[in-house]
Amino acid sequence: MIPRRPFITTSLSAALAMVLLAVSPAQAQEWPQKPVRLIVPFGAGGSGDLLARLVAEHLGSVFKQNFVVENRTGAGGTLGVQAVAQAEPDGYTLGITNLSTLSLAPLINASVPYDPMKSLTHIAYVGGAPVMLAANPKTGVKTLPEFIAFAKDKGFSFASSGVGSDGHLMGQAIAMAMGLKVEHVPYTQTAQALGDLIAGHVPFTTFTLSSTSPFFRAGQVNGVAITTAERLPDFANVPTFKELGYNTLIGTTWFSISGPANMPKDIVAKLNKEIIAAVSRPAAQEIFRRDGFIAQPLSPEAFTAFVADETARWKPVIDAAGLLAKK
Repeated sequence: MIPRRPFITTSLSAALAMVLLAVSPAQAQEWPQKPVRLIVPFGAGGSGDLLARLVAEHLGSVFKQNFVVENRTGAGGTLGVQAVAQAEPDGYTLGITNLSTLSLAPLINASVPYDPMKSLTHIAYVGGAPVMLAANPKTGVKTLPEFIAFAKDKGFSFASSGVGSDGHLMGQAIAMAMGLKVEHVPYTQTAQALGDLIAGHVPFTTFTLSSTSPFFRAGQVNGVAITTAERLPDFANVPTFKELGYNTLIGTTWFSISGPANMPKDIVAKLNKEIIAAVSRPAAQEIFRRDGFIAQPLSPEAFTAFVADETARWKPVIDAAGLLAKK
């Protein structure tokens, strides 16, 4: 007589088979299997939006899926970053982050609803635009020594895109480095501030090279110095603060791509590799040179360390401006 199989063994075998059937296809699937959201916490048409669309186009082509750019503005970009931080860490929600949302805003505003080092996975540095100290030609200021003499005599009055903005803090850093008294004139729109610079209503501005370059090329403003480590080929006649003896005045208003905390490392590695490839393409580099952006290929680990370093670097400047949040 053939012994009957124990019922429990048969049941377990059937159950295991069902589990394997359910799990195996999911394990075999490679990311991405559906469209990926790329949240831009800034308005359409700005630098962050431009870089997002440039990267999204390349990623969509490589991974054969749609990378959908979604503009979600508010609270200086922190609302959009919050949405990224609260998403599932499955690789289907990414976001554009930057100097302001990762390093400046959390130091200035204690109620920012995320921790930039704990709530996010930092994937890749996309590009950074240096700041140009620009002068209205009527000031007669063309060189840094002329700027210092003018500012010590009449004060350093400059316009930026708002209190606590990267331009504001770079102006504060310039004043600290040179021992100048500063008068900050905040605007809500970059175009309006640059228009007032050209009209002579403010003598100086500290906006990114990408914002200032059209007016500089048209001869409407004088470029006094920029915050790159070395001169840029397309702006070879504009000196750097570093070469003029101010080594602390090096930096960019940078943009990056981050995702929710605890993203799978293999997805992060794939994204990092292709984002670096996206901004290295000749077509992308042509745009970068035109707008004064600089690519900086960093691994996810190196970029995460860079974010921490930038936060530490800007903290004393924010404190000097009286903006450091009390916690």
